[in-house]
Amino acid sequence: MRPELLALTSIREVLEWYEQNLCRVRLLDPRGFRVRFLPENFIHLIQLKNKYGEEPRNARIALQEIRNGKIQFVAGRFDPQRTAELPWATRIAIDPERICGNWQVLGRGDEAYIKNFGTGQDPQYRVMVCKIVGTIRQVITIFPRARFGDRELQSQIWP
Repeated sequence: MRPELLALTSIREVLEWYEQNLCRVRLLDPRGFRVRFLPENFIHLIQLKNKYGEEPRNARIALQEIRNGKIQFVAGRFDPQRTAELPWATRIAIDPERICGNWQVLGRGDEAYIKNFGTGQDPQYRVMVCKIVGTIRQVITIFPRARFGDRELQSQIWP
């Protein structure tokens, strides 16, 4: 069962939802590790861009500008799919189908949590990449993926 999509009413409301429902809750993966979302990662998770098409350099300042109403949703400056799917992150964290080592060459994270929100015939995979910080898994990014090859799955950690 796929979770509801988040309404994209205003970026301030989405940030408040993110902080309340992902940053301020205690999520445990199937291995018992805490999965943590930081407010600063919101910018990267929704792929927020400035007028030059770049991610803001200072996430804390960008978050303050969102709270103050200076940054709004602008078509082409954020990813509506990833933003609307933020509620799916809880399910990816606590009930992944598998956890693999991060296979991305330029990726910053250490582990990739994989969850299929579709069917076997029509998969809708989402990948959540986390950095290992002791016993905490700190979320870096979440993205859709059509399929996986042997290279990605050979580094399976769990189950």
